[in-house]
Amino acid sequence: MTAPYFQPNNEWAPLAEWGPRVGAGLVDGLIQNLPVAIGYILFIVNVFSRADLENDAPEAWAVLAFLAGMAISFGLWLWNRVFRQGNTGQSIGKSVLKIRLIDGVYNQPVGPGKALGRELLSWVFAYAPLIDVLWPLWDEKKQTLHDKVLNTYVVIDTQR
Repeated sequence: MTAPYFQPNNEWAPLAEWGPRVGAGLVDGLIQNLPVAIGYILFIVNVFSRADLENDAPEAWAVLAFLAGMAISFGLWLWNRVFRQGNTGQSIGKSVLKIRLIDGVYNQPVGPGKALGRELLSWVFAYAPLIDVLWPLWDEKKQTLHDKVLNTYVVIDTQR
């Protein structure tokens, strides 16, 4: 059965397949989590380097590095997945994989509010082991569960 098509900006766009959606998520995850990973590595190295000392507590700079990494990662997530994707339809990962998030009613980018809701719902559904991520494999409209709740679609970007 052929998947339905949607029309962002007066151009027909087919629904995105599962592979590019997962790839975009991996690219976004790598970008967003790199700062916290660096901060965590610095923190752990400091903890292990102090293990033989009488005062083996981590140094303040190591704790600050980890907290700064967390803050930067959160900021990147907020900018990339909520504001950038909400306003343009594309996170960095979606841009690289040439796919776009659109609203199922208006066929336009969903806006930051709905993008935030979509992100939060994806976290809720993530606790159902991989069901949300795998759902597009058998869904007629290639939607995740959080896409179904918010009536959003990921389509191939035809605006290039």
